[in-house]
Amino acid sequence: MNIINKEYTKYHICYDKDAGECTRYAAGELQKYLYKASLCLIPLFSSKCERRGPEIHIGNTRGNDYTKYCEGLSNEGFVIKVLDNEDIVFISKSERGILYSVYYFLEKVIKLNYLDSEFYSFDYVNKIDLNEEIKHDLPFEYRECYFTDSFKESFASHNLLNSNLAKLGTHVGGKTKWFNCHHSFSDLISPDEYFDTHPEYFSEIDGKRVKVHTELCLSNSDVFKLCLKRVKEWIKNNPDCKVFSVAQDEWMGHWIRMACECEHCKAFDDAHGSQSASIINFVNKIAEALEEEYPDILIHTFAYQYSRKPPVGLKVHKNVIVRLTNIECSWNESIEEGAKRDPNGRNALFLQDLIGWSKLTNRLYIWDYAVNFRNYLLPFPCLRSMTKNIELYKRIGVKGLLMQGNFSAGGKGYLDELKSFISAKMMRGDYKLDDLIKYFCDKYYGKASSAIIKYINLFEDNIKDKTLWLYDDADSELFSDEIVKWGRLLIDEALELSKDECEIIKKHVIGLKLSQDYLEIVRTPLDDKSRNNRIDEFNIEIRKQGITELFERTNLDYSIEVMKKSRYAKDRSDWYSLYYIMK
Repeated sequence: MNIINKEYTKYHICYDKDAGECTRYAAGELQKYLYKASLCLIPLFSSKCERRGPEIHIGNTRGNDYTKYCEGLSNEGFVIKVLDNEDIVFISKSERGILYSVYYFLEKVIKLNYLDSEFYSFDYVNKIDLNEEIKHDLPFEYRECYFTDSFKESFASHNLLNSNLAKLGTHVGGKTKWFNCHHSFSDLISPDEYFDTHPEYFSEIDGKRVKVHTELCLSNSDVFKLCLKRVKEWIKNNPDCKVFSVAQDEWMGHWIRMACECEHCKAFDDAHGSQSASIINFVNKIAEALEEEYPDILIHTFAYQYSRKPPVGLKVHKNVIVRLTNIECSWNESIEEGAKRDPNGRNALFLQDLIGWSKLTNRLYIWDYAVNFRNYLLPFPCLRSMTKNIELYKRIGVKGLLMQGNFSAGGKGYLDELKSFISAKMMRGDYKLDDLIKYFCDKYYGKASSAIIKYINLFEDNIKDKTLWLYDDADSELFSDEIVKWGRLLIDEALELSKDECEIIKKHVIGLKLSQDYLEIVRTPLDDKSRNNRIDEFNIEIRKQGITELFERTNLDYSIEVMKKSRYAKDRSDWYSLYYIMK
């Protein structure tokens, strides 16, 4: 069906006179971007106006219930369909899904893409057709790109992210709002408040109750009562939230024991083969106690570090989200590639746990990573492993995915914008990595695209037989002198190619240049006379880019001092954490 032909259309865009805010907004977005791309303004009105010919219906309109076409789809799935009378329908079970149908259509017909929250691209066209029905569902019910820029409404909504942390208003369909998405045992029962009078509420390790680096004693009936009471208070005080965390606290569980090992907790965990057993039993009981009064409330918990291994002989309540994290993995290769290469290695063990949890719950979520937390700007070549892992999660039946990058106020870790763009696309459908990289680089870096693609592949190619860890330094085996030299040549080529580009394109190229600068500077010996001057110049440039952290949760001035006093920025002996809660 021909919609636009050389600035002419026979269509009107119509939404129901009683349509919600998001549906009306979706209609306006369709009109706006089609006009930008074709210079053809399709008239837009509500169903209060008389029909003037064939119409594009945004949602149920003129007394028609089109949701019958969405049978078998999730609430955010959608259908775009031409009817026998030439009307075109954009329909979903939810308003957010209707908006998604518009953005999906615009991507298909004019290649509208938001590459970051401020920079978008589209093609100019003189003809737009719809020749077949479009029916699309989203692989994940929860999609979060945990990068600073991705929290902004324009990027999240256009990229079909229902991110908990994104600023998504009702006009773009809102989101499934979480009260908290983090470690919460101490929020439920604080050791500072209760330990001195009730040490039995907390972990017993080696026969002694501990206050520091502690968890809760989940076999204690009073602990359950207090936690249930607190969760009910959270629900009552936050009626707009649907998800509440009842989850272990975050201590580095690889090196210290935290989970309660009292007689009752240990016996239960031993019987079910994992310290996750007590947690699942506990959150199941919370969910069961809430179910009758709050049937739509979900309880979120972690399978993380000591609780990563799935329990034997337990099922997870239907209203419980289990979020599995792969923080122990290596990112130089995909989970499946690592498991095949080393059947006893970290990736293989994680794959076993992933498959195990997928059999216990219909609401398995993943917390994955695409960043070096210790050095945000250090090249972290994970694009190939990241996309393969997302495809794995789809096949396994994972229902929710969070991909984490630099989440500080300024953001802008190594290739954060590209990683956000790729992960968002992969969360919503099937795309080829090389196509996404080329499209993004051509638009985002302009004439420098070819050099930057070579720069990206330089590190991606070099990582194959090495390791990639979330806390590597610049003396990692990945960064040989030869690789660093080739990186500089490619960045210089990119700068030269972009010298006649507009200021925003130049800024994009300089943003990537800062990763190369950081890599070179921290590798430079301390007795190099130009080293401190280069750091001072680097400090000025990162602030111009709006960067606020070089190391996770670390004061920027302190990070610059570390760069000056130690090679590879290793000496962080007086480090302190700027621990802020993401909500």
